[in-house]
Amino acid sequence: MNEEFKNIEEIIFDFFERAGFSVEIRNISKKVRENDLPVLSINLKTSEAQMLIGKQGLVLSDIQLLLRKLIKKNTGEEMFLNLDIDNYKKNKEMYLRDVAQEAADEVISTGKTKELLLSSPFDRKIVHTELADRLDINVESVGLGEERRIVITPILG
Repeated sequence: MNEEFKNIEEIIFDFFERAGFSVEIRNISKKVRENDLPVLSINLKTSEAQMLIGKQGLVLSDIQLLLRKLIKKNTGEEMFLNLDIDNYKKNKEMYLRDVAQEAADEVISTGKTKELLLSSPFDRKIVHTELADRLDINVESVGLGEERRIVITPILG
């Protein structure tokens, strides 16, 4: 394991230990795309996942933000951090992809518009990405704040 990942692992273990949680690092990887900030992906395992994920992943989002700031402070490197605990995000993403395709299929079969009320920008982004290649529907986000939702309409013709 390289020195950079070793340092990041120490930051993670120290953070969770100070918070009173025991975690195991399942996977840690870094992808660097040209002209983009690196993306550091970390997947953790813990017996206290539910508490660390929180309702609709809100605690996980806060932990992710704090860890990103700690890692930047210690490494000096700006990066995106994708923190997952017990594959919560991975499983949620697969679920949302299924919901998106089912909703799009329903819109096509009924010819009627369908709205999906999704709580987070992360959720909406997954749905938009999943349906981006479909030429038989139109997908847009409408509304503000907590009322923001995705509207799927059939393209007739």
